Amino acid sequence: MTNSQAFEVEAYKDIDGTPYYFAEWQQGKVYGTGDDAETPDVYLLNFNGYTKNVEVRKDDRFIALDEKHYSKVVVETKENGKLKTTTFKTNVHPIYKKRFMKVVFEGTDFSVIQDYQVRLGTREKQGYAGNQKTQTFNKNADYYLVKGKKAKEIKLKKKTIVGLFKDQEAALKSFVKDSGLKLNNETELVQFLIYYEHLVHPGSTVAVNEN
Repeated sequence: MTNSQAFEVEAYKDIDGTPYYFAEWQQGKVYGTGDDAETPDVYLLNFNGYTKNVEVRKDDRFIALDEKHYSKVVVETKENGKLKTTTFKTNVHPIYKKRFMKVVFEGTDFSVIQDYQVRLGTREKQGYAGNQKTQTFNKNADYYLVKGKKAKEIKLKKKTIVGLFKDQEAALKSFVKDSGLKLNNETELVQFLIYYEHLVHPGSTVAVNEN
């Protein structure tokens, strides 16, 4: 693993919650850059939303991958017998090029990515000696519509999302109404984006994260 940094597994033991994207560590394919882009290595890994690193687990250590040398991480899991693919890539946001971000949807002319973040906060817990302050991890996810060299943050709201695609606004409004979509979650967002992609590029093949 090129220029990667190791640290101890016990780093977050005194903080409530977890900074990690997956509840359990997963086997994932790690793709390099250049000549290594097509020959992934397989590691036990997770994405840390606090440090914004992909981390590989090696015995009693976590090893944070150096984003400059890796282009993509793909994790496949099974939920209710269905295969689910989650992909993190670098160079998908025009400003934060070296940061791993989750790819939600890749169309012909645009993509939607998720910036998964975990912030450190404090909260009070009642104990035998009275209220005590404890540190806690708080999760947040920002979504971006990326077109060319521009990225626009989007909220998961029906009016906002439909308004982003004015070239097909009438058809999209009808689709949302007929499908009963609220567009307040990632699964419905992907369903909406697939429909739009097929409207403007019939027969196209799109890449999505299955949620």
